[in-house]
Amino acid sequence: MALGQQVWAAGEPWYASGTFWTIAAVVVAVIAIVVGAWAAFRSARPRRALYITVDQAVSLLRAAPGLDGSGVAVSLHGRELTRPYVVTVDVVSNSALDIAPSAFGGSPLELEFGVPVLALLDQESDAGRPAVREPKVEVASTALHVSPALLTRRHRLRYSVLVDGKPDFRPVGDLVDVAVHVGPVPARTPLALRLVTSALLAPAVVLSAVGVVDIATGTPPDQGRFNLQVVLISVAAVLVVITKLVSARSR
Repeated sequence: MALGQQVWAAGEPWYASGTFWTIAAVVVAVIAIVVGAWAAFRSARPRRALYITVDQAVSLLRAAPGLDGSGVAVSLHGRELTRPYVVTVDVVSNSALDIAPSAFGGSPLELEFGVPVLALLDQESDAGRPAVREPKVEVASTALHVSPALLTRRHRLRYSVLVDGKPDFRPVGDLVDVAVHVGPVPARTPLALRLVTSALLAPAVVLSAVGVVDIATGTPPDQGRFNLQVVLISVAAVLVVITKLVSARSR
């Protein structure tokens, strides 16, 4: 029976049709091809990303109940501060490759607080491997400037500063091929889940190719292959949904 003439048997439910599941498998195969092409594109342009977030911003005049309006004052080098805050910022690299100093374009990454930065109180650098220099930082008016430096794939920087005024934080930087996000690093989809999903999609692609030939030639779909297609597509669909839910919850 020709492709255009093949129809489901009268009274046959759609979900029991081998033709339907073969077509569904073709759709899955197309999706797998698109995903594979996108993965190839991403591998050609490895993802580099920085996640920057304010871990805490503590007012020194309101750190304990009853201090507000009690006459308690905070001063620095003889200068009384009106609204002192201690702000801690995390800068985390979550990248496929290291971020080279050249990615900074010769300009520093600016951690802009919107109010005067009075002092750098503490700084930490965890490159995840030895012999990596800590990036140089300097206070510049209302910002902290992080100089161009090598940032490893999982580099973690942490800075605590004293500011005078309620901070309005935002990062400023034109890093080349590096996405800068404000917020914590999203949790990764478990590797095992991705591998199992790929393992299910691979045979589905092969079965889909065979199914296309069957439909084109009018050959009745094989019942065993039909049952296998149902299982593969169903389980793969469930895993894709789980993957999306895991990714959504991590944001």
